[in-house]
Amino acid sequence: MTFWSILRQRCWGLVLVVAGVCVITFIISHLIPGDPARLLAGDRASDAIVDNIRQQLGLDQPLYVQFYRYVSDLFQGDLGTSIRTGRPVLEELRIFFPATLELAFCALLLALLVGIPLGILSAVWRNRWLDPPTHVTGFYLLDALLEGNGEVFFNALQHLILPALTLAFVHLGIVARQIRSAMLEQLSEDYIRTARASGLPGWYIVLCYALPNALIPSITVLGLALGDLLYGAVLTETVFAWPGMGAWVVTSIQALDFPAVMGFAVVVSFAYVLVNLVVDLLYLWIDPRIGRGGDE
Repeated sequence: MTFWSILRQRCWGLVLVVAGVCVITFIISHLIPGDPARLLAGDRASDAIVDNIRQQLGLDQPLYVQFYRYVSDLFQGDLGTSIRTGRPVLEELRIFFPATLELAFCALLLALLVGIPLGILSAVWRNRWLDPPTHVTGFYLLDALLEGNGEVFFNALQHLILPALTLAFVHLGIVARQIRSAMLEQLSEDYIRTARASGLPGWYIVLCYALPNALIPSITVLGLALGDLLYGAVLTETVFAWPGMGAWVVTSIQALDFPAVMGFAVVVSFAYVLVNLVVDLLYLWIDPRIGRGGDE
């Protein structure tokens, strides 16, 4: 497949995914028992006050009217207004999303730093003990560096280590297993035997010949891992009190904040499909034979 055919296909996929997420999330969020107007007004509020709040929020309208209004606003780049805070959902996502992305990247980096060497070693020394079984930017570390505040940087890093390690362990084994499988395949190729016969050092052959080729089929796994980490951050951020999008959406769910929950689902789904698009294009750029093979 060519660059443009992949781009067109993924763009259509992006539209379908976002549309499907909107429908499913809207239905599920409105099936949750409870009344957000009552939660917002308080237990001691009169029925008249609750009805007034419900009318202001548009919750007195039929579901199909509420959904039509939400989709219409979505096409205009409006994710609605948070019932809990009264602020635009898009504005709140801009505040919390960078922290979640920072956590996901740190977790993926840790998984790569441990998983890739482990995969290489388990492939080179297979069948041995090491072989595994079958608000400048919103990024706390970057903002601290930009401000030149070392105390804030190390404080943020200290709070980031545990949640990042927790998320990293989820994909560490996947990365190691994928690298191991790809390395075993590359180490059995003829060009590796030729390199060994030429007298090149073993470490040089592994790192400079086998590893670059082994990383190509692993790109898809790494892209999917990043998308999974965005969703997986919900529980991790809640447990470790990391001030990202996951902790924010959990609080929104507890408050029956429908616009916030749906905005989170749309943004993360959009990011997931976008990451896959970048992975496909990167794969095609690294190995153009894929595109030529699809056209034949």
